[in-house]
Amino acid sequence: MKPGSFDRIQLEHAVQRCNPLWVLMVVMLSISLVVWFGVLPNDRRQLAMQDESMQILRTQNLQAPVERVNPAVSGQDLQAVLGHISETEQYVDTLLALVQSLGMTAPTGEYKLSCDAIARLCRYRVRLPLVGSYLQIRAFVEQSLLALPLASLDELSLRREGVGSDEVEAGLVFSLHLAYPAQGQLPVEDVAP
Repeated sequence: MKPGSFDRIQLEHAVQRCNPLWVLMVVMLSISLVVWFGVLPNDRRQLAMQDESMQILRTQNLQAPVERVNPAVSGQDLQAVLGHISETEQYVDTLLALVQSLGMTAPTGEYKLSCDAIARLCRYRVRLPLVGSYLQIRAFVEQSLLALPLASLDELSLRREGVGSDEVEAGLVFSLHLAYPAQGQLPVEDVAP
């Protein structure tokens, strides 16, 4: 028998006597030691460097001059953007013309004017019930807000008769934001065009 074969037989016998769980545990222990002494110190150094750079950025941020931008908007600028009470009929006509151009129907509308003397603003509420397809109503809302920048869409409700129905009943409430009238020209509370 060769001397190398005897060593090999001894090694095979030792491996057979060895419990695989102990081998697994030794391998896991060696991996954890490599991670603990090899990888974690490097990660700790990187974390410490990141903390230092973060602290530097915080101090720079605190020391940086702060410029506050406060655009000076005067009441006159706001009044120039708002619509005029004398033109409410034209605004409503614009909305109704958009309804007709899109091929929808608007049976009747409700109109109400309210003014706030303290804020020096008026609001003309236009409630329009529309009947049309969803795409027509969406196009109407987009085009009306583009045509009347002084308007805001306050409410929108959609109702469909059935699942297969193409027609949608929509209730829209627009507010037309208007400049407060000059003294002596106080508007009537409920005005309809």
